[in-house]
Amino acid sequence: MINLGPTFLSFELNENSPVYGGKDDKLKILKTNQIKEGKTSNNLHLSFPNHIGTHIDFPKHFSDKGKTQSNYSASFWIFNKVGFLNCSIDKVPKMIKTLDKSLEILILKTGFGKNRGKEIYWKNQPVIPAYYASLLKKQFPKIRVFGFDMISLTSLNNKEEGKKAHVNFLIDHDILILEDMNLAKINTTPDTIILSPLQIENADGVPCTVIANFD
Repeated sequence: MINLGPTFLSFELNENSPVYGGKDDKLKILKTNQIKEGKTSNNLHLSFPNHIGTHIDFPKHFSDKGKTQSNYSASFWIFNKVGFLNCSIDKVPKMIKTLDKSLEILILKTGFGKNRGKEIYWKNQPVIPAYYASLLKKQFPKIRVFGFDMISLTSLNNKEEGKKAHVNFLIDHDILILEDMNLAKINTTPDTIILSPLQIENADGVPCTVIANFD
């Protein structure tokens, strides 16, 4: 087995980064200074929605009383008990029974991530059932984050179910959502995962750098 070592499981942001629903509100990059034009330094001005690229959803996203980015300490983002599934969504209930019950983060590779960059990625993703939140919390009492290779927990194929899923995960079971992950290179369970959310005060969601380590 190839030792991958430290590996990014997040995408770099760029002006083509997909946005839920195919919205036009994408990342905009303006070069405000350029050395080649006689300026002292190179500088950029960035403008983007907070739910873009690989990002974390916080409870505040679906509840005015929910926790925000500011409510989580640095230690929260280090995961030494990692669960990894490489299967379709419908097989999750069966496959989670093979994992260690002490896991703190579950990463699901559905294979749908291969469509990133295509319209189907945001327009026709599979539906994640809302009841999976209680299913995961019962199987893994210490779980803090659920991540996957799709643009959102909500599919345009069933927005009502997506709303229920967000509430069930974020509010009812205190499981954060890690959306739009880059899982193409991995087929085995990481030993450690470190998440580094963009530090925006009281944000309901933020882009996030994800690093997996394979010893």
